[in-house]
Parts: sequence; structure tokens; C-alpha cells
Amino acid sequence: MATSPVLELQALACDPGSDILSVLMKAKMIAVKLGLSDLTEWIQLELNGYPSFDTVPEYRKGQSQLKAYSPQHQSWVPLVVNFNDAELNAMVSTFHITESISSVKKMNNKGENPFLPLPDWMADTLYAGIGQKTEIVWVISPGILEHVITTVRNKILDWSLDLESKGILGEGLQFSPREKEVAPMTVHNVTNIHGNVNNAGVIGSGNGDISQNNTVNAGDFNSLEKQLKDWGANDEDIKNLHQAIQESPAPTTPDNFSDSLGKWVVNMIGKAYAGTLNIAASAAPSLLTNAICHYYNIPV
Repeated sequence: MATSPVLELQALACDPGSDILSVLMKAKMIAVKLGLSDLTEWIQLELNGYPSFDTVPEYRKGQSQLKAYSPQHQSWVPLVVNFNDAELNAMVSTFHITESISSVKKMNNKGENPFLPLPDWMADTLYAGIGQKTEIVWVISPGILEHVITTVRNKILDWSLDLESKGILGEGLQFSPREKEVAPMTVHNVTNIHGNVNNAGVIGSGNGDISQNNTVNAGDFNSLEKQLKDWGANDEDIKNLHQAIQESPAPTTPDNFSDSLGKWVVNMIGKAYAGTLNIAASAAPSLLTNAICHYYNIPV
């Protein structure tokens, strides 16, 4: 008699000694054969890693201490962040584990507090505060990495138990038409756990051209305002930008924005990561910077 792939998956998932990669690969095989595209997508993200912060699920996020490398002391020292914006403080203190599950497992096996590097745009913001460029990282505990692995394992175990409860067991490597028909009812608790991978209507998500929606004319603040409001900026955001422009010398390159302009851009990037703008967080730095550059007639 052929064995049940679903019961085999249960045995793998509930065994803490089994390899999480084996659990995911078995789950992927079952999900593909049952035609569960959303679940397959999540499994692929766990196997390959997440492409950007806005696609990372909550169980891969957390608050962490920042450290910067001190050439003077040749060691890592705590970095205290204290912007006037509480949302910005929270953003730079929140780590996102985008690495594949195999990389998470390797970091966890080292038995020491791993470092996660900050993305370039976030590090650039902090460089201005500390007055020099140096490596800045989040320091996380191995317990957090173990939590990621355990959460993935538990999600798959719960799904496999739901499959069994609905009479979906499979035989060998095959599933019946009835099992395939019922299977979509089992993924409701799994497909909502990852981030905005399919951000329909969100500018800059997917593989599109992130500059395609830029309609800002040089020196025309009204066109800049319209563009930003199309992206979800509110009246207070526009007011703060207008004030920053009035108070700042005109930049000549994207790299020499004034402090007030730079802080405005970073604050808006934080809103994109919080999901309050209509642009993908991964595209926000380029979109916002390019819009201001178009206003100043700076080539991008």
C-alpha cells in the first residue's frame, strides 16, 4: 500500500530533529501537486529568501540594538539613535530577516549573537548623525533565529493537520481530483503570514520600472505635490517638504540634499515601510529621491 505524503510531512514537521529544509521541500511538493500557488509562493520565499523588507512576515521582524564598528577601538560599540521622529526611531531599530531559511539555520548554529547589516539608504541616514561612514548592524539573539525556524515548522505542521482533517492524505505522489478541489480550504492560516509580495496597485512592486510614474516638472512644486499625493502623501507631508525646500540650498546632486530634505525623505520611506503610502517600500528611496531631483532638474 502506498504511503501518504501528508502523513509523512506531519512526521517530519513534528520531529524537532528533522531538517527544516526537508520539511519545506516536502511541503512544496504537496502544495504544487494540490495547485496551491499562494502556499507554494510562501515556501519559495522561505527557501530562497525575501526580496525586500516589505515582503518580510511579522515573525521575521523585531526590535534590536544597533551597533557601529569603531575603527578607533577596533570593536563594535552601541549606537544610540534619537531622532525627533518616533516613527523614524522605531524604523531604524526594527530588523528584518530577509535571508533564506538555510542561512537563518547557519546563523543559528553558530551559537553567537549574529549581525544583520542595515540597508544602504538607512545606513546613510545614520552616517549623518555620527559624522562618519562605518559599518552599522542590528545585533539579534540566536533565540530569534530559532523562533523563525520553529514558526515555519509549526505553520507547516498545522497545515498538514488541516489537510488530514479534511480527508486529504494523498497516495504515493498523487492526489485525487476531490482532494485537489478541497485543498484551497486549508491554506487560509498560512497564505496571510507573509508580506506584500503581490502588492496589486502599489507602485514599484514586482519587476516594473520604478521611475515610470514620475511626472514632476522642474521648478513646479504643484506637479511635485500632485505626484506625491498620488503616492499617498498627506497635506502635512507636503507642508513639511515645502518648508524644507524653502529653508534649504538647492542641491546639485542626489547625494547633497540638506539635512531637512534628507530627513523628510527618510520619514517618507518609513511611511512606505509602514504601508501608509501607495509605493512599495523597496522602491520608495529611488522614487522619492528621483521626484525631488526632477523638481530641482537634477539628472537621475
